[in-house]
Amino acid sequence: MNIKKIISFIVIAFILVLIYQFVVIYFEKGHSIQYNISGNNIEFKVLEKYQKTDLEDGYTITITSPDNRQYSYYMKNNFNKQKKIISEVKIYNKDNYQCLYPVTISNTETEVLCSDGKNTYSSEYTNKKINIEEFLNELKLKDKYNDSKSDPVKDGQVIIYKNNLYDNEYLEIYRYKSLLTYNKDKKNSFTFSSKDIYTNELGQYINNYFLLPIENTKKEVAEYYIVDVKKYDYKYITLSQTLSNNLYNIGVVDGKLYGFDLKNKVEYEINPKSGSFEVIGNVNKGFKFYENGNWIEKSVTDFTKNKIKISTISKTDDLKFDYDKIYESNIAYYLIDNGKVYRVYKNAKDVRTLLFEEDKHNNLIVNKDRIYYIKDNYLYRYDQYGTKVLVNNNEFKYNNTNIYYVYND
Repeated sequence: MNIKKIISFIVIAFILVLIYQFVVIYFEKGHSIQYNISGNNIEFKVLEKYQKTDLEDGYTITITSPDNRQYSYYMKNNFNKQKKIISEVKIYNKDNYQCLYPVTISNTETEVLCSDGKNTYSSEYTNKKINIEEFLNELKLKDKYNDSKSDPVKDGQVIIYKNNLYDNEYLEIYRYKSLLTYNKDKKNSFTFSSKDIYTNELGQYINNYFLLPIENTKKEVAEYYIVDVKKYDYKYITLSQTLSNNLYNIGVVDGKLYGFDLKNKVEYEINPKSGSFEVIGNVNKGFKFYENGNWIEKSVTDFTKNKIKISTISKTDDLKFDYDKIYESNIAYYLIDNGKVYRVYKNAKDVRTLLFEEDKHNNLIVNKDRIYYIKDNYLYRYDQYGTKVLVNNNEFKYNNTNIYYVYND
């Protein structure tokens, strides 16, 4: 074999290897590896889990110290599916607390977590126990924790603290006969009734849509009002079958609302994106219900007497922590236990992080792993940069049932 053929063969083989590596990486759905990293001459163990799904593409990182303190993080970044994405950890020690900040290979901003050897805490919770602002300053993160109430926007009795809103964050405030919609730069109002509807029991938020049945003079529902809060637009859809005003919402599946007419014994589906309405169940067809990822048959009494609702929480048999209430995102569970709010990542179920404690919070919503809740007449948001006030609305003190919604684009 001459030199030219050998060189050609090597080049072709090299190209094929590159193509193979590209294909493997491109189609990789996940990996789980363990390795060690150092900080302040201390060796930490890292469990790195990468997972790509239709809903998320990121890394769950669990870091364990030599004395078995555990810290769990999520990086919403696919790092080109690389392995060993943590290059070092920055450490801050004070009293019996140890705080960690993992540094990634691309310097992606993460969060500070702390441990006292018994539990893992958010930086905000720890900062109330011991002052760690020195560490936050060192990481150049302190300004991101500022709760700015400057330059508020007043709209009647509602005050919006726009400087605390993110660019992709949309707020909807229910005002009895209208829906107020805000983001950092815009506001709008959609009127859906000439009279006040005090309790918003049937209004349903689905992604960037708000749906509400409209009752006519005969006390029947012949149309639904749908607002696209992102596009600041609305439409009415006429129902192919008139419903009574005795309705309840069964739940949401795949971006569609499922409801039940208790008087007429009719089960229906509404797709807000397409504006379609369909009767999917009655005494002749039978009735169906979404449970554990499947549609199953149910009796009419399950709806009329028990008013069954679709659970938004997936199976949690392997969670070892107690809780009073549980909320779920694509990547984590959020547990409420005696006023304390915890986070448990689905790929790190042995690690529970205490985020904050608030005894009298109401109407809690988890949206894109940001936590929203009402206390007194304020709407707050918690995320990795702590708790910030978003809205001051005096009506929150008197009626906070389904009175707000948040959409993060």
